[in-house]
Amino acid sequence: MAVKAEKEVLEENKVLMKVEVPADEIKKAIDRAFRDIAREVFIPGFRKGKAPRRVLQARLGMEAIYEEVKQSNLPDYFEEALEQLGIEPVGEPDIDVDEIEVEEGKPLVFEATMEIVPEVELEEYKGIEVEKPEEEVSEEEVEEALESMRDKFAQLEVASGKKLTEGDYALIDFTGTVNDQPFEGSSVNDYMLELGSENIWPEFNQELKDKRKGDILDVKVKMPEQLPDEEMAGKVASFKVIVKEVKVKKLPEADDDFAKEASQFDTLQELKDDIRSKMEEAKKARAEEMVRLQVLEKLAESLEVDIPEKMVEDFSTRRRAELEARLASRSISLDSYLKAMDYTEKRMQEEFTEEAERYIRNEMVLDAVVQAEEMEVSDEELDSEINKTAEMLNIAPEEYRKILEEREGLRELREELLRRNALKFLGEHAVFAGEGTIKDSEKESGPEEETSEESEEETSEEPQEKTPEEPEGVEEEEEA
Repeated sequence: MAVKAEKEVLEENKVLMKVEVPADEIKKAIDRAFRDIAREVFIPGFRKGKAPRRVLQARLGMEAIYEEVKQSNLPDYFEEALEQLGIEPVGEPDIDVDEIEVEEGKPLVFEATMEIVPEVELEEYKGIEVEKPEEEVSEEEVEEALESMRDKFAQLEVASGKKLTEGDYALIDFTGTVNDQPFEGSSVNDYMLELGSENIWPEFNQELKDKRKGDILDVKVKMPEQLPDEEMAGKVASFKVIVKEVKVKKLPEADDDFAKEASQFDTLQELKDDIRSKMEEAKKARAEEMVRLQVLEKLAESLEVDIPEKMVEDFSTRRRAELEARLASRSISLDSYLKAMDYTEKRMQEEFTEEAERYIRNEMVLDAVVQAEEMEVSDEELDSEINKTAEMLNIAPEEYRKILEEREGLRELREELLRRNALKFLGEHAVFAGEGTIKDSEKESGPEEETSEESEEETSEEPQEKTPEEPEGVEEEEEA
């Protein structure tokens, strides 16, 4: 099929597309329509699908055939014209199907008016100056990480006669009521509470301070006004609390024995070196991402483009549907969620709109880089991503590919990889104040130049390549 297509710009982000389908293609479409209809209708004296064309034409008339041609083929003609012109519509096109004439021996001509995704051309996207993120790992950070490891191997020991202070643990039983009636989750035995933690009502932390084993408390708790359960919202609950035991956390000594127990290393110094190495790697990865997102944010903010309202509306609608689906999986209604979060519909919608505009601008920048640099995704890259995701989902790569194909997800995956590569490209061609591009710095710090301490220090300060996360834009629903 080879349609002829041309476009006429009507106004900003709105075009008229004129399409002509050759007569020989229409003849093929008419032949297909006869065959398809023959399989569906019953003609006395003929088996399904075997009625001659002249019989079908006499019985049904050509109008039914022409209508079948339009219904079955118009979407394909439209898609081919879009691809030929390289335009991406926003929402449904305006096509007067009734005005389209189909006649054997003549080309089919139709027009479509539509909003399109704005075409963006970036004048400058290389050499964007950004702030250099901190990458050095301090000795304090290593010690904090080591302390965190020791904390995970800590043991709780009974502290007889000790008063509870912040950081101590209290083994308690409690029973609660509201208006002398128990409620869900109000009674628990053998609850281990770390004093000062946020895992329980703050009144418990206040009342348990300085208490000992055997103390019995009456704790009053004001229920939040935003609770979905109106019977509980804003009410005062009474809890009878019994302190059954006071315990303290004992951390293992930071020595070689601990290193052997907590890791595959034989000495504490080896463990520290490993901690530092991993922290440096993580900091470099975060620094790379920060650089990329700084560039993206600068370019997106400077982008002079009017985003079609339909794009923003579609994004907001999708985000709302995602939020409602997540809440429904937990048996929570959107109204209850908004009440609990002290949010309004208006505020949620405003933030969805802001998020949509930011996200769409980011995509436009990345798509413009893809186009300017003529980027492509190889089959090897696509296969690698499919294999990686399939492994995460614990399914066979062939099964995951089939799922993508059924949902037309391969094209979306290619677009995602292209944008990811564009984001990486932006980061590589960014500059730190007074320095060359990051990519140039990496080339200068090749293996043969890393023999001196000075070159090693310079290398440690330059971000290394790493596949970026999804571009900034979509935030978690709870942050609506």
